[in-house]
Amino acid sequence: MSAHQNESPFAALSFEEQQRRWMEWRSRQLDYRPAEEDQAPAPPSRRLKLPNMPIAAPTRHAELDQVLSRHRQAAKKAGAFRSVQKDG
Repeated sequence: MSAHQNESPFAALSFEEQQRRWMEWRSRQLDYRPAEEDQAPAPPSRRLKLPNMPIAAPTRHAELDQVLSRHRQAAKKAGAFRSVQKDG
């Protein structure tokens, strides 16, 4: 058998004809559904413009506040610092 006999009928077509046949075949494979004309178009979406106001971020350091509070309480109980060394 020669190479010409093994060639498919599609391969024997010109490039333009191959493209046309491919598009025909592909169009049958697609799941085509025509658009329904009675559907109302979706309203255009409007962007909501928010005022430009600086908003403070919420504090998330409750544990640190507790540590600092305990530190202040301990400092009050300890009293004033007195050096051990005597001047003199």
